[in-house]
Amino acid sequence: MLLLATQLHAYGQKECGYKIDSARVLSDKNLDIFLTGLRLEFFRTFKDKKDIPAGVLQQLRCLSYDHFTLANPGEDYRCCCTSSMKLPSRQLIFLSKSEHYLVMAYNMGGIATWVNVLMLKLENDRIVDLWAGLGSYELKSAGDVYELYRSYSKKKKGELHAIFHKLVF
Repeated sequence: MLLLATQLHAYGQKECGYKIDSARVLSDKNLDIFLTGLRLEFFRTFKDKKDIPAGVLQQLRCLSYDHFTLANPGEDYRCCCTSSMKLPSRQLIFLSKSEHYLVMAYNMGGIATWVNVLMLKLENDRIVDLWAGLGSYELKSAGDVYELYRSYSKKKKGELHAIFHKLVF
């Protein structure tokens, strides 16, 4: 937990148009807001990083420790410790957008690979709230994310962030 706080303080609190409230994210205080948005809004799903709104991508690059580098599905990324450091550190699985939300799942690697989920609440294509957690390789849409976290949050709220510091930041 101390490492997480250090990572977020060092990387996440630059002036990026959004300040990360790590305590709010880690305690899932905003998860229900995101689940409601996932349930009520219409989402379109994409498989190309170019579909991330420019303002959102600019904020993510500012907030992350590595400029939020992202490969498209099927493209090489830093999947393991032997991967080139020149490769992006993430590989997009899907991106779903609605009028007020953006949901993204992506692979990250190192010693092992894992799936991260990033949910963003947007106003005028700018981040106004953020939730991030671990995902599943079966995720293909915002609806899948809703089903996963709806059932999980009832059982183990607050335990979705074992490696939160590596998710976005």
